[in-house]
Amino acid sequence: MNKMMAVIKARPQKEPFELTSVPLPSNPLEQEVTIKVESVGICGTDLSIYKWTENVAREYNPNFPFTPGHEFSGTIVKVGSSVEQLKVGDHVAVNPHMSCNSCDMCLEGNQNICRNRPILGCHANGGLVEYINVRAMNVFKLPHGFPSYLGSLAEPMSVAVHALEKVHSSENKTAVIIGAGTIGLLQYLTCKAAGYSHIFVTGLSQDKERLNLARSMGAKVINIENENPQDAIFEVIGRKEVDVVFEAAGTNESINLSIELVKPTGKVALIGIAASTTPIDTTKLLFSEKQLIGCRAYTLKTWDVTMDLIHTISSDLEKLVTHRFGMNQINEAINLIAERKCLKVIIEPHLKG
Repeated sequence: MNKMMAVIKARPQKEPFELTSVPLPSNPLEQEVTIKVESVGICGTDLSIYKWTENVAREYNPNFPFTPGHEFSGTIVKVGSSVEQLKVGDHVAVNPHMSCNSCDMCLEGNQNICRNRPILGCHANGGLVEYINVRAMNVFKLPHGFPSYLGSLAEPMSVAVHALEKVHSSENKTAVIIGAGTIGLLQYLTCKAAGYSHIFVTGLSQDKERLNLARSMGAKVINIENENPQDAIFEVIGRKEVDVVFEAAGTNESINLSIELVKPTGKVALIGIAASTTPIDTTKLLFSEKQLIGCRAYTLKTWDVTMDLIHTISSDLEKLVTHRFGMNQINEAINLIAERKCLKVIIEPHLKG
């Protein structure tokens, strides 16, 4: 057989993804490996690609048809002739940012904002396939015994790890996470692992189950529709502002709320991607020296930290996965995300759904 199944987006417009037969990848190049894809996480970015929103259309410019899926993992089945650090049988996760390693950003270690990097599943064909060739330097070995279906969580976990890297200091003890989605809950787990003493996770009434999950993992939760977040924070720590805020909702309201909740000189990590331009009262930042820090994806070094961390929190990661589907259920997965009826949805390409 020289064919495999793949999910494709056929055109730059809102319409269902399609499942189709495509050629198997050729043998890997010298510095590539071939991966049998076993887990693909579906997230808000995939929903935006499905809808082909204004921001996505501006940022991504793929050749259609193309295959989405930027959170993926699997098992190596072939290795290129020059690959030494990986072998057939390794269970691996993939960093989908194909940084050029030669521009000024890459040379400074900022591969996440490489000036010439396509992202698999966004600019170029991604992981919603049965097999894929990937550059070896973008492939990371998962801990021994780590559940295969959880492997795709390494990518969003790296987003949370990088955000913490951007704003953390030894003085930070309190944090608010705006948004109780997958990234928000992963951000909670990274802050917890870093030793923060008080971590608040905020959400809305429609996030009841997600907030309950956050509470079960030890977070202090705030439904901002039912209570004033500053008052709720004051009841716990004796002041209305925290050391650092992680904005993981991507709305104009949540960004401005983040500014309100961080202390003077504190930092706000911007993780969520806003759907439109956000009006900000910059005088609030100027007078109190609050800082807004853009946090884009992750660097190569971030992934080494992630690989160490996920080994210790696998039981919590399992709680985040609410649905596991085969590729033929991709549009069902997208609809669940759009309707907020899930947390983390995993597509398993070799699962017959």
